[in-house]
Amino acid sequence: MLARALRHPHLAEALRWERGGEPLDARTVAIAALGMVVPALGGLALGRPGMGFTIGLGAMLLAGAPAPAAATGEPPSPGAAILPAALAVVIATAIAGTVWTDIVMIALAGVAATISGYSRPLAVAAMRFIIFLVLSISLIEGAAGHRGAAALLFGAGALWNAAIRLLLARRRPAAPAAEPARPVTAAQRRAHWKRSMRTRAGWQFPIRLVLGLAVAALLSHVWPAHHYGWIVLTVALLTQRPLEPVPVKTLQRALGTALGVALTWAILTGLAAPAALTVAICLLATGASLARNRNYLAYAVLATPVILLVLDIGTPIAPALLVDRLVATLLGAAIVIGANLLLGRWIGPDPAPRAKRG
Repeated sequence: MLARALRHPHLAEALRWERGGEPLDARTVAIAALGMVVPALGGLALGRPGMGFTIGLGAMLLAGAPAPAAATGEPPSPGAAILPAALAVVIATAIAGTVWTDIVMIALAGVAATISGYSRPLAVAAMRFIIFLVLSISLIEGAAGHRGAAALLFGAGALWNAAIRLLLARRRPAAPAAEPARPVTAAQRRAHWKRSMRTRAGWQFPIRLVLGLAVAALLSHVWPAHHYGWIVLTVALLTQRPLEPVPVKTLQRALGTALGVALTWAILTGLAAPAALTVAICLLATGASLARNRNYLAYAVLATPVILLVLDIGTPIAPALLVDRLVATLLGAAIVIGANLLLGRWIGPDPAPRAKRG
């Protein structure tokens, strides 16, 4: 029975290890490790471990993120990675803790999702903005005494990651001159985007994201004692542009978070010394950065303890909190799947061709 389960297409895809992309060489490992290790050691040296871990978390979440240059052939731009994250942190600092936090957050996420269809680079930037916005708000609201500093440090992690990549930039041999591809003009992109927004399919991503975030935010307010703000983060992470009823990434996130929560419990049970926890967080963050573009299940297993330990740093993490995080992940996955199924039925076959024939 186990062998049959492992052959299921969804599970087989969830366990598949991607071999393409950036090579797993010394440079890649160094970027992944330095992202957390240097800020963590700096925080410990200053007697402010939480400060170092917060910077390292920002660097880890940006490490391994898909780069627009991979598809377009354009040279990589650090600003393309930093600007969406920085903008999200600034906005989160301004709106976190207000009466309108959830409404503004959902509205901005909806706007970002709507314009993400303009081009692939803009889609990557929009997704990065949405995730950093939700994560920044969660971090700020959990840091009651130093909200502004927490947001600034989290955003500094993005700058630190970009700085490492620039310092360790790989020298590429000059490629032979090739015939330049015909560029897509801004007018062509606008025309394509406007055509897509005249169809139901063009609106499916922003509708699913806004609907999912709204339900998640409502649940977090209905049961405030259960730390269900994690549902909002889960929905933001799992809602993808392509409309698929049960995405493989949802299975990977749910299973990975369950295993990650168990790993967090094991770490907190077996490691009490601050130095030991620091080593564990650095190792996990390095592994998560390396696994992100290779297997999202492995990334979720390794990143979940880092996020849990850093978001709740300085406060004891009770088993009940870990259970809440797991339940919130499952609820978030259910919300995403429900929105996918609902929008899939609503969209159906694109009516535009039939309208033209009539």
